[in-house]
Amino acid sequence: MAAPRKPSRAPAPFAWPVPPELAQKRDLIASAGGRFCGVTFIRKDGTERRMQVQPAALRLREKGPAASERARRATLTRQERHPHLLPVWDVRARAPRSINLRTVSRIAVDGCVHRFAA
Repeated sequence: MAAPRKPSRAPAPFAWPVPPELAQKRDLIASAGGRFCGVTFIRKDGTERRMQVQPAALRLREKGPAASERARRATLTRQERHPHLLPVWDVRARAPRSINLRTVSRIAVDGCVHRFAA
C-alpha cells in the first residue's frame, strides 16, 4: 500500500488589482472562449502585430493543479509582477504567447471590433 500523500502547500489564489482599462481588454478577449479572437497590439520593438488567439485553448495546455508547487508559485509571481501581460494561445504559431494589454489597439470578437487608444 502506498504512503498517503501530504497535502499540497499551494499558495491561495489572490486577486491582484488590475486597472479598469486592462480588465476591460482582458474580459473582451476572454469572452471569446473557445472561438477565435483577433488582437492587434504594438510589440516591444515598436512594430504592430496582429494575432489570432483562442483563449480557451490555453487552459487545455496548462498544467493547473498537476503542476509542481514551484511552477504554481512562478505563475502567481508572474501574474503579480506583470498584471498587464495576458497569456493566450496563438492559433497560427500553435504556441502560447503573451500580449501586453497596455499596447492593445484593436480586439475583434464575435463580429464586433473594439478599438482602443494604445
